[in-house]
Amino acid sequence: MFLTVIERKLPAKIVVLDALLRRVPLEKSEYIKNLLKRAEIGYLGELKVDTIWKELDLPMKFLLFHNYEIPHYQIDTLFVCPHFLLILEIKNVAGYIWYEPEKHQFLRKRKSGEIESFQSPFDQVKRNVEKIERIIKYLGINIPIHKAVVIVEPTTVIGNMDGEISIFHAIGLRTEVKRLLLKYSKQNLGIVQFETLKEHLLKLYQPSKYKPKFEIPPIRKGAICNCGKVMAYKRGFTCICGNKSKEALYQGLHDYRVLISERITNREFRDFFFIESHDAANKILKRLGFNSEGSNKNRKYLIPEDVWRIF
Repeated sequence: MFLTVIERKLPAKIVVLDALLRRVPLEKSEYIKNLLKRAEIGYLGELKVDTIWKELDLPMKFLLFHNYEIPHYQIDTLFVCPHFLLILEIKNVAGYIWYEPEKHQFLRKRKSGEIESFQSPFDQVKRNVEKIERIIKYLGINIPIHKAVVIVEPTTVIGNMDGEISIFHAIGLRTEVKRLLLKYSKQNLGIVQFETLKEHLLKLYQPSKYKPKFEIPPIRKGAICNCGKVMAYKRGFTCICGNKSKEALYQGLHDYRVLISERITNREFRDFFFIESHDAANKILKRLGFNSEGSNKNRKYLIPEDVWRIF
């Protein structure tokens, strides 16, 4: 029996890069497109591994924390059971991979022969283990912590690696968990300690906000039509291509929230969507039904996280 304490959500990095891709000049888009593609590949790999957990039939209750984040730390998956903890670093890479420990260098050779270097997953997972060790020590808990790197792509060839840390294909996750259960047949956490650890981990959980490490160019404002043109407001958003759509407004509010601020004033709304009339903007904002704070000229409307899905 398992309980997913923290579900895996679409990463903030993908949300931000996706919004940026709609808003940056064409000449700046290729770099962002490549970053977005990498992030999406990684996320899809994590989702594939998540399905394996659902098929595991274990003789005790266990907890799953997917994309567990606390300030300055991010764990792809944290598995908690009364016998041991398991921290996973998930990589969705294809080709031939190997590790040079003296250089802390994780390398991949494509079929084309091109060689790429990635941040070492071994160093990442070691750092995460050290943090979890400090947490359980603070709680006065004594339980083994294991770590592993999981490779999603089944055609990937795993070469020389860091012998200290397990690395295997996703299909081997069941075997690894059952091996650890045989090794640690004795329960190390009682019911009270198990629940204490769960509650403390939840208390520490704090999703991060993605901030690009590159300089963001000036972004395009407005409600953007499916054809790529900015729509004009005339008793509704209309494009020169003839399309009329409310979706472009919600998409624009989503992008504003992600790239600029969760709060928007009447003036900021007019400036972003190219609306001249204060009263027209006021009517739209009231119809949207957003929560607000302040009054009159100082009123700020709170754009909900799911504003695009509202549509």
